Amino acid sequence: MIPLVNEWQLQSQLNQALQTHHRADFSLWLAMLSPAVEEMAQFFPTPLADEPKKPTLYQQLGVNPQRDYAMQEDDVALFDAQHQALVADGYAQWRLMSLLNPNAVVVRHDPKKLSADVSESLSFHTKRRLSATPLSMPTADPTLMYDMLQHMSAMN
Repeated sequence: MIPLVNEWQLQSQLNQALQTHHRADFSLWLAMLSPAVEEMAQFFPTPLADEPKKPTLYQQLGVNPQRDYAMQEDDVALFDAQHQALVADGYAQWRLMSLLNPNAVVVRHDPKKLSADVSESLSFHTKRRLSATPLSMPTADPTLMYDMLQHMSAMN
């Protein structure tokens, strides 16, 4: 096979293959061009639109995929909808809704800090120390010491 030097030697065959989306023919005609022609091509193929993807099973059933364990913004509305389902339709409907849209496992979650289960089990003093709230220390007044010493000497 002799490589073609110019695009005009192909006439309209390369263009027809491009417009009709015949990839095999387009690849064949493109392979026949010399490397010099590929560097300075006079045509610009339009990018093929992505083929529409088939809907996944999650999309067909209207189910959300695996959720994050932390509480999200729309969880309060989800709690309300599950409560309404429990009151109106009973346990079976509530169970179905809770399985299709699971609740948050962790209410407060900050990945930069301790996990929620650890922070909930800490004592009050440890929580205060972690929050870095300084204690208000009263300023010492040396004149009050004199009254205290007078009171102690009166007791002896």
